[in-house]
Amino acid sequence: MAVARNAVIFGVMKKTVLPRYMILLTVMVLTLLSACRKDPFRADISNIHTQIQITRFEEMLFTADPSEIEVYIPQWKEELGVFFYHYCYILKLGNPDDPAFPDRMRDFVTQRHHYQLYTRTMQVFPDLKELTTELNSAFSYYRYYFPDKEIPQIITYLSGFNQSAITDDSLLAIGLDKYLGAEEPLYRQIGIYSYLTVNMHPLKIASDALSFWAETEFPYNDSVNNLIANMIYRGRLLYFTNAMLPHQPDSLRWGFTASDLAFFSSAEKHMWAYLVQEKLLFNTDRFTIDKFVLEGPFTKDFGRGSPARAAVWIGYRIVSNYMNRNSGLTLEQLMAETDYLKILNQSGYNP
Repeated sequence: MAVARNAVIFGVMKKTVLPRYMILLTVMVLTLLSACRKDPFRADISNIHTQIQITRFEEMLFTADPSEIEVYIPQWKEELGVFFYHYCYILKLGNPDDPAFPDRMRDFVTQRHHYQLYTRTMQVFPDLKELTTELNSAFSYYRYYFPDKEIPQIITYLSGFNQSAITDDSLLAIGLDKYLGAEEPLYRQIGIYSYLTVNMHPLKIASDALSFWAETEFPYNDSVNNLIANMIYRGRLLYFTNAMLPHQPDSLRWGFTASDLAFFSSAEKHMWAYLVQEKLLFNTDRFTIDKFVLEGPFTKDFGRGSPARAAVWIGYRIVSNYMNRNSGLTLEQLMAETDYLKILNQSGYNP
């Protein structure tokens, strides 16, 4: 029965053919309305200057002489601080203060497949000039909206495809090996699903990095953990990313394709109706929540033709409505708000 119900909700809608003059008139009206509507992400950052410099730990690590690794470790501890400890934990190399640690680190950097990964990463990222420019712009917007917040130290690294980012107080580290390109042969060799690799390309680093940083600075209020809370929290991250990267298209900032966005626009009313009718919004089951907000080949309940994370896009629409209806609110106030039900109620969302 559930399949039949889904088929009705997401069935093919009958098209209405409009006269040409009505189509032109509609386009003109929408254009005028768009021009008159205030851009919520218009910010003057001309007088804000950041001096972000990216530390490339992958270069430091793989250009060091393995026979003298004991000499480098104290330097890395001092220069990289908490990142070095996090990194060693992720790679399961143990505590850097352990007397046996240098041998484990030496073994790691001399393994052939690790060095091959480093070589491939340097081919894709011979320098990080474009990324540095993008992040300087993004964090200029960040300083505009959050003048009292600190800009993190930014480090890149290789994790053997294990982790896209490492964050901590004043730290944002990015695993470059997770962004080698959607068609990267190494991804196919280790069996990473294509629905994941579609966003594993260099242009996606900036938006992912800003989203990771937002999760660190504005953590989820887990005292209320249901589907609608997750939708709004993750939708708020999309709204934040828009503000930090206003010149990027939505498809790049959010990781949805143009066809994904077209699906959302056409099916928004039906998706929302399904969530309401099936009483899913306040469901606290982790599996149920994950199937609507995490990556996957599609959103099962919305049909095989639906994109994954469809509920996150609805969350963004709720947040956007909330900000439009409360024009006096700042982005800083939005990100500090942990009452997700308040955002829903005050959004007036009803597609």
